[in-house]
Amino acid sequence: MAQQLGELVAVVCTSGTAVLNLFPAVGEAQFQGIPLIIITADRPFEAMDRGENQTIFQEDVYGIYAQCIQVAEMGKGKAEFRETATAISEAIEVIISEQDILHINVVLDEPLYETTDELLPAIPKIITEAEKEEEMDEEEIVMMKEDYYYCHKKMLIVGVRGYDSQFNKKVGVLSARKDWVVIIETTANIKADNTVWNIDQCLSIMDKNEEDEFVPELVVTMGLQIVSKKIKQFLKGKPRVHWDSPSKITSSPARSMFGDMCNDDVLMTDVDLLDFLLSMEEITTSSFNQDWLILSAKAKNATGDYLPEVPFSDLKVFETLAKSFPAKANIQYGNSSPVRYSNLFEHKKTITINANRGTSGIDGCVSTAAGAAYVNNRMTVSVVGDISFFYDSNALWNNYLSPDFRIIVINNGGGNIFRMIDGPTGIADFEKFFETKHNLSARHLASMYDLPYYICDSQKGLDEILKTFYEPSAKPRILEIKTDGEISAKIYKEYFKFLKKQV
Repeated sequence: MAQQLGELVAVVCTSGTAVLNLFPAVGEAQFQGIPLIIITADRPFEAMDRGENQTIFQEDVYGIYAQCIQVAEMGKGKAEFRETATAISEAIEVIISEQDILHINVVLDEPLYETTDELLPAIPKIITEAEKEEEMDEEEIVMMKEDYYYCHKKMLIVGVRGYDSQFNKKVGVLSARKDWVVIIETTANIKADNTVWNIDQCLSIMDKNEEDEFVPELVVTMGLQIVSKKIKQFLKGKPRVHWDSPSKITSSPARSMFGDMCNDDVLMTDVDLLDFLLSMEEITTSSFNQDWLILSAKAKNATGDYLPEVPFSDLKVFETLAKSFPAKANIQYGNSSPVRYSNLFEHKKTITINANRGTSGIDGCVSTAAGAAYVNNRMTVSVVGDISFFYDSNALWNNYLSPDFRIIVINNGGGNIFRMIDGPTGIADFEKFFETKHNLSARHLASMYDLPYYICDSQKGLDEILKTFYEPSAKPRILEIKTDGEISAKIYKEYFKFLKKQV
């Protein structure tokens, strides 16, 4: 809900392991820069280590991931209540401004169930002066300008980021410049023209003898995590300068994702940094932008030649899904295979795309999508792998599922991501320890939660179901697409081998 609304959301839970169950969400929110309030019930201190039910050490349980305020047992008096409430109000102001997490641990003693008609004291309105943001001084700006004009080949890479029309407009101006190339992924939610959206395919068809022509001298990174490992490997140690506009304006060191080079954490918001870049003069003699766009078009054409002959597999499924999503839909891709496959295909510019790439775990992928569907008032489609779906199937067990919610499960019988990446398949007992082989089906879960269920295992079947799958309905719907994991992994690798032959 917080991801979609851009507003503070609180979650309340009981004591004990319930508190620990929230940890994946706390970590994901922290690395996505999404403020949250976690309110946990707790047992009195004297109950610790006494064999009492539902009792663990909860104060500061989230460590560096959340600021913790310990609320002592109720009934201590109005003065203590006012003091605690004031501290909470001040902390809320801080977490909103710093995009942080607040953990309010409320210690409750028995009796728990009595009520009173006595009113709580009023809480005075807290007016806090936000901490002054660090700013770039004039000397640093001068050095940035010197670096900028020294570099004739420049690259902007945008990672996970929510859609922002102002940001998109500025990126569009930059992407038209001859000395700039803009690299985006689906989760960047960039709708601008003249961008390179198929970076993995581009790097596959790039002539190694001409590689130096495509290496930027200046790299600027914005947004959160970048999915593509290929671009990180390609750039490692090569660009002269790397500027990073962090999601939080702090003095933390820049993300050194490209190895040994000048890594500068630019203390500007990404929009302000774009303004700075656009204030610099364009180097009109550069062909850097055109070189990359030609490469991107070549990769797109090669993919167009390859896909028609591909048999039913994960690659074919994701091509079909990317074309099928309704206009203005919100797509929530699962981690591992789905978000990687999503970057191989163009999506409609009218849709938005999210993924839990803050920490890239499978925990809560379906739950996040369910919350998104509940608050955004539009079609929300969760596209997840089988392991992610079954692991988080409790997301279906609540009373607030939106009828505009659609779940698409790619069931290839295991953790197929480990067949796609190099390394694991060469290890003994691969299927036992890496792949998580199973014969489970979503059919019985759909029946248990009384949700309409669809299944297919062919291209013809998928095309037929998708004709009506997104139509308005009284309940969410689940579509299970059965593919062969071994065939899908083989086709994925053959696809990139085909691209390399196009050099």
